[in-house]
Amino acid sequence: MAYAVIQFLEAGERKATLCRTQNGQPTGADGVMDPLSIFIEETSRQMLTQGSPGALYFAQLFAAREIEAGREVRVLGGTGEMGITGAEMEALTGQGYYYEVSVGREGERAVPQVLASGIEDAISR
Repeated sequence: MAYAVIQFLEAGERKATLCRTQNGQPTGADGVMDPLSIFIEETSRQMLTQGSPGALYFAQLFAAREIEAGREVRVLGGTGEMGITGAEMEALTGQGYYYEVSVGREGERAVPQVLASGIEDAISR
């Protein structure tokens, strides 16, 4: 089983972290990259014309889309059933993948970018 850590950055600063405890692999029917890429493609035009909504809001929109699609997503530091602690994330087993979603500061006109790597590669950076 694969898990995913999806970090949302605003102008290089960490703003939100989501975690998929299942189906965190990049590709395949339940992979992370297809829904993330589609989401970015759909929002890029608006971000270029109206400016970025900021990384926190971008993460909230993506999380809502994941939940609507029936995929479990948890929020690092969140409370309730959607929350996950750092210790719980570290205890996840299986192949881990790390996704870094970079957006501009609120109001900045910039296309979001995604960097994907294995969790081990991300930790060693």
